[in-house]
Amino acid sequence: MYFLDDDDVIKQKISAELNRYVMTQKQVADFLDVSTQGMSNMIRERKLEPFYVFNDSEARKINLFYKKDVEDYLEKLNGYRGLRKK
Repeated sequence: MYFLDDDDVIKQKISAELNRYVMTQKQVADFLDVSTQGMSNMIRERKLEPFYVFNDSEARKINLFYKKDVEDYLEKLNGYRGLRKK
């Protein structure tokens, strides 16, 4: 796939794919309009699970989420928010 490309092109392709499919915890919190503490609670309660965690054994973890999972959860969350407003 990338064997004939030079390093700069490979980096650009990887970055494009990551931007297309992956979100960080901060991006997810902004997208869902929740606080970072609320985001931590969702992860702890397994309402939304990261597909990869950097520094898993340390206190400061970097969580990566699959964008489609986040979009699906937003639909569910908006349904709950709609019921609460009634």
